[in-house]
Amino acid sequence: MTTKRPFHDFTERLAQFADGRRGIRNPFVIVPVQPKYERRVAERLTEWATNPHRTEEFPDDGTVQVLRLDELFVETDVFELAVDLGDNSQPATITETMQDRLAEELVAVMVEKIEAPAQQRHVVLLTHLGSLYPFTRASELLDELDRRNVQSTIGIPFPGDIVGGKLSFFGEESRNYYPAHQIEGRVEGVHLQ
Repeated sequence: MTTKRPFHDFTERLAQFADGRRGIRNPFVIVPVQPKYERRVAERLTEWATNPHRTEEFPDDGTVQVLRLDELFVETDVFELAVDLGDNSQPATITETMQDRLAEELVAVMVEKIEAPAQQRHVVLLTHLGSLYPFTRASELLDELDRRNVQSTIGIPFPGDIVGGKLSFFGEESRNYYPAHQIEGRVEGVHLQ
């Protein structure tokens, strides 16, 4: 059943995981967002992060950190390589190189910045996912975080559509984002008023 309050349900589910709730494997939560509202959702989540304790189940010792993926992207070696190659390479070659290396390098940068990667009570919000298109997907980031045994509760607002119960990133083939817990429904403008 689709929720009428996906933003609220997202922050509530993050609070539940931060409070020790167990799930599929890791405490990863994803909420679909109408792409044109991705920035506004990121702003609201940044505001929520300043006082997550107003969410009822958020633990007293819980913490929240926001990582902007668009800012971390430019810290990767593969981004530097693409800039250095510039006009000396074909766009398709740069895209292919990004697709091969970005998720692994981006997660390496993330792990250095996550303040408590071994603590489920520490929530990490990964915002501005759309800035990574077409180079990597949320599923690749979550898989890499899982491989690196990051235990923090991870929340991702996902700019896309729900197609057949699966998430579709910018009209691409829809995928099931296991091991993420997906909030039913999509954040749209009406949920941000």
